[in-house]
Amino acid sequence: MRYCSLASGSSGNCHYVEAGGACVLVDIGISLKAAEANLYSVGLDPSKVQAVFVTHEHSDHVKGIGAFVRKYQIPVFATEGTWQGMQKALGRIALPRCYTIRAGHGYRLANMRIQPFLTYHDANEPVGYQITAEGHKLIILTDTGMVSDEMRMLAQGADIVIAESNHDPEMLMNGPYPAALKHRIRSNLGHLSNVDCGFLLSDIFASNPYCQTLLAHLSEDNNTPEIAWRTVLGVLYDRLGPADYRVGVAPRNEPSAVLSPLRQTVPAPQTVPVPQVGEGGQP
Repeated sequence: MRYCSLASGSSGNCHYVEAGGACVLVDIGISLKAAEANLYSVGLDPSKVQAVFVTHEHSDHVKGIGAFVRKYQIPVFATEGTWQGMQKALGRIALPRCYTIRAGHGYRLANMRIQPFLTYHDANEPVGYQITAEGHKLIILTDTGMVSDEMRMLAQGADIVIAESNHDPEMLMNGPYPAALKHRIRSNLGHLSNVDCGFLLSDIFASNPYCQTLLAHLSEDNNTPEIAWRTVLGVLYDRLGPADYRVGVAPRNEPSAVLSPLRQTVPAPQTVPVPQVGEGGQP
């Protein structure tokens, strides 16, 4: 399993995952040109990408999907609500390449198993993703205002976690945003704060001390990489004690390092129905 963040933040988000004989992107909220350039810069070939999975319809997650899919002729997978919200932004895509997925259902591409799960955000039907292959687990969990018991359960034992660490509450409340926007960000349908992220990661590190994490979707106005990193580590130290926690910050406009699991295997995932990719039907 290999993972790389190609972009992260309110200006654009894109994740690369390769495992089990398959390569996928989760979201393409940057231009086709930027996605290709960032992939090539870390030795990854855009033509090897076999599918795009979408978290939700906001522009910083879907901006480049239409152009990428039309060039490389690959399918797109999203929930029904996300399709309703993003079809106009994507432009014309042939129906055979448009598939609807549902949270709680597993999908398989080669030997990669992809399970979307519900997140809490002001979007039509947003999801995060649990991806398992080769005995390893990866979690992509951003754009949510709260963490549910289901999210915590799915993330247990994960080898790689991409977790939202959007804002510092003090910076947000003292910043220039209007009151309504501040309320939206802090609500249960907004974004996780640095402290929220730290609590989530402390549960995950307790289940797998070899986990590698990237703090993602940092606000450009209400956070800094150093504040996010120090706050999350402070929570981890308070809850679990000092240790060598592998916590990095996903760059805003550049690729991250390419991550691979540090341990050989993880426990087998829970058994759920796993139809082959393509069984979801068209939106």
